[in-house]
Amino acid sequence: MTEDIDDTEGEDGSTRTGRPHVLVVDDEADVRELYADQLAAEYTVSTAASGSEALDVLDDSVDVVLLDRRMPGLHGDDTLERIRASGADVRVAAVSGVAVGVDVVGLPVDAYLEKPVDPADLRDAVDRLVRVARYGDRVRQYFAVMHKRAALEGSGVAPTDGEYGELARRREALEAGFDDLHARLDHEDYELLFRDLGDGGHDSPADLYA
Repeated sequence: MTEDIDDTEGEDGSTRTGRPHVLVVDDEADVRELYADQLAAEYTVSTAASGSEALDVLDDSVDVVLLDRRMPGLHGDDTLERIRASGADVRVAAVSGVAVGVDVVGLPVDAYLEKPVDPADLRDAVDRLVRVARYGDRVRQYFAVMHKRAALEGSGVAPTDGEYGELARRREALEAGFDDLHARLDHEDYELLFRDLGDGGHDSPADLYA
């Protein structure tokens, strides 16, 4: 069973919902319905019947995309390329009836699942990607807060000023959340986090410090 995940506050005061959002993309209606049924107890689930539809409905609320690689029209790999090019802050698991081959090496996905997917494996993969996504959110927000604080200090703004105090409050809230998230991450979670940092992918150091 998935643990509840605390809301993550954005710089504009918005939050990702405490109930993670999964987008299932597959041209087969029975597959979409199956995955949605298996995940509905723990997640908010949306579905898309094609790559084009997925790109239309993808927004900032989505944490994880389950993406079929073999679809008519816009191919799954092309859909993935467009998702990454859009800069969407989302984790993607490729789902395919084709066994993993060398072509997966350069594929910018966070997980790879072979059909038929065992329900426990599906939930485990989504759980892991949500944990990593939420941790990455906090890291980005923390560095943004710290950079703003340093800029204020450099300009001579008094620590008692209202906006400065708000930054301090947000920093403390983010730091408190790290302890809880650290307790949930395991070795494979950290491998996923640091792989992204090291390969210049969608969560590169440049992204974190932007």
